Amino acid sequence: MRSRRRLLGVVVTAVVAAGAVSAGVAGWAPWSHGLPAEGGTGREVASVPALRSARARPSSTAQVTSPTTVAAPAAPQVPASASWIATLHSALPYSATPGGPPTGTLAATNPFGAPNVVALVGAPGAGGWSQVELPVRPDGSTAWLQTAAVTLTWTTYRVAVSLPARTITVTDGPATVLTAPVAVGAPATPTPTGATYLWELIAPDNSHGAYGPYIFGLGMFSQAIAVFNGGDAQIGVHGNDEPWSVGRPVSHGCVRLDNTVITRLAGMLPLGTPVTIS
Repeated sequence: MRSRRRLLGVVVTAVVAAGAVSAGVAGWAPWSHGLPAEGGTGREVASVPALRSARARPSSTAQVTSPTTVAAPAAPQVPASASWIATLHSALPYSATPGGPPTGTLAATNPFGAPNVVALVGAPGAGGWSQVELPVRPDGSTAWLQTAAVTLTWTTYRVAVSLPARTITVTDGPATVLTAPVAVGAPATPTPTGATYLWELIAPDNSHGAYGPYIFGLGMFSQAIAVFNGGDAQIGVHGNDEPWSVGRPVSHGCVRLDNTVITRLAGMLPLGTPVTIS
C-alpha cells in the first residue's frame, strides 16, 4: 500500500508491506544540523526487534514430575529493576486519573506507522489501569491507560545521559553494559533534562548522513526550539557524520554518538527503555 501524507511539514511517501514501514525522515526531526534533506529518507526498524528483545519472560515449559502429574507453568519472574513497556494495538483514550473521563487519545501507531510504544510509570496498576509517560509536550506528561488494551513487556535496560560529563551509560540491572562519550546541546540549544524513554528507532537510508545509521527518537522535546525543519523539535539520540563533535556541546539539543555505539544500541535496546538525562 502506498500513501502520501504530510509528516510534520514534509511531504513523504510511506510504503507499507508485510509489516514493514518506510517513510521519509528529512525535515521530520530536530536532530543536529538544520539542512532539510541531510538525513535523506529512512524507515522505522525497531517495532518488531523491540518487542522481540523486550525481555518479557514467557512461562517455563511444563515439567513432567510423574507419569500422571504435570507441573503448571511457572509464573514469569520480574526483577525489581524491571521497567514496564506498553504496546498499543489500536487508538486508545487516556485519562488524568484511573477510570476518569478521557482527556486525550494515543494513536495506534507512531509518526512512522509502527505500533505506538509508551513506558509505564512504575508497575502495572491495580484495578485495570496503568500510568504511562506520554510522548507529548510538556515533557513529563503522564496519563492512565486501560491495561487490558495493551501488550505489556518489560526490560532491565536503562539509559543515563550525563550532560556535565557528556557521556551515555547503559545498564542492565546492576551491571554496566556500556559507557561512551556523546555530543550534547550547545549553550543556546541545551539538551533538556528529565526522565523519558526510547519511543522510535529509524534507520536513515543514508547511513553516512548527519544522523548516522540509526536515530532513536525520545518522548522528549526541546525547550529552546519549538519548530525544527517544519516539525516539533523532538529530541533524539543518533549517530553522526562529524566524529569531531562527539564529546562537545554542539548540537541543537540531541545526543550524538559514535556510529559504532548507536549501531550497538539499536540492536540491544527495546523501545520503551527508560532514559534519564541529567
